[in-house]
Amino acid sequence: MPEEIGAAAKKASSDGLDGRWSEIIRVGSYDGETYTPEDLDAMVAEYRHRDAGAKALVGLGMPSQSDSEPVGKIEALRRVGDSVQARFASIDPNVEHLYRRGVFPKKSVQVKRSPKGISLQRVGLVVPTFRHCWRDDSTPSLAKLMEQNFGTKDHVFGEYGEAPRPWIEIFCAGDYTKAGKGSITPDDLRRVVRNYDPTYHEAPETLGHKADDQPAYGWIDALMLDGDKLLARERQVDPKFDEARRQGKFKKRSASFYHDDAGNITGLRNLAWLGAGIPEVKGLRDVVFDDRGQKFLSVDFIASDLGANAVIGRMKDRGYWMQAFDHFNFPAVFAELEGTSALGELAQFLEKLMNECDLTSALLSERARYLAQTENLTFGEALGQISQRSLTA
Repeated sequence: MPEEIGAAAKKASSDGLDGRWSEIIRVGSYDGETYTPEDLDAMVAEYRHRDAGAKALVGLGMPSQSDSEPVGKIEALRRVGDSVQARFASIDPNVEHLYRRGVFPKKSVQVKRSPKGISLQRVGLVVPTFRHCWRDDSTPSLAKLMEQNFGTKDHVFGEYGEAPRPWIEIFCAGDYTKAGKGSITPDDLRRVVRNYDPTYHEAPETLGHKADDQPAYGWIDALMLDGDKLLARERQVDPKFDEARRQGKFKKRSASFYHDDAGNITGLRNLAWLGAGIPEVKGLRDVVFDDRGQKFLSVDFIASDLGANAVIGRMKDRGYWMQAFDHFNFPAVFAELEGTSALGELAQFLEKLMNECDLTSALLSERARYLAQTENLTFGEALGQISQRSLTA
């Protein structure tokens, strides 16, 4: 039965597995079989009386892959709360290297019931593989895993290459229940990072999710997790689209994730940018999704990659800040929201509100007076700039 690694084991993974305690099973029901606290105690007691030659082996994959070569053994068991922890020993050095890289996100446990009681038979280290959906019963061989993670890599560079691009925030863990998307945790995002393989599916950057056959304006080269934020590194970004983003025309992005039948997100499908139109760009590669029947959901995210002062400064530069905001202590509100997606949402809401105001309104006049004061413009010049922005936004 597959078991997710517990939080403590995940923390320890950076230090390897050999000689460490790690959770392998807990109280509950798995595949129609129920394990009680008494069962766990009996398993620990039985293991305590085994001699060295009868210790359970550690292999790769599920019990159905029990013919895989042993990569270690279980030296001892202990009961901790509602779970049993195993102390791993004699772990193959190559497996240690892979474990430190987070290659084994799950464990499989084989347990035997007999008239004599309950006993541990085998522990497997599981690498889910993708075959139309993520499966736990097809962990590659150790040689294959070493080749995938440490083997020879082929890299292709253009004549002048492409300088590495900075990491950008594309999503944040949180409760999206009100939007009908459920709750997405940092552990869910770790799974997405771990599963991301651009050689199998390179997530494109698109304008919206509506069409499955549309131009790609860039590609996601790699993913990483920073706290509860999912970060992406882009490549081959179209220059006109990049410039449009720099001008603030695309502030809101929406990540689309594949998910399994249980509703757990498993991988990044694409990153959609939402906002104003973009000039026509010729010669872009079309995106044709081959989802192979997989289910996916899309969740919107507004960037918070700028600090409060930077957001306020940008609003002032573009004529979206008023003296009344200072009077009502809006800077303190912005500072309170720093580091959250709500900061970007508030700025976007205020700018949208101002763009929709009547061009002859007192609000527009107030904006013009403030811009004229801060930018050393005449009232007419400031009013002309803001009116033009409102007409073209």
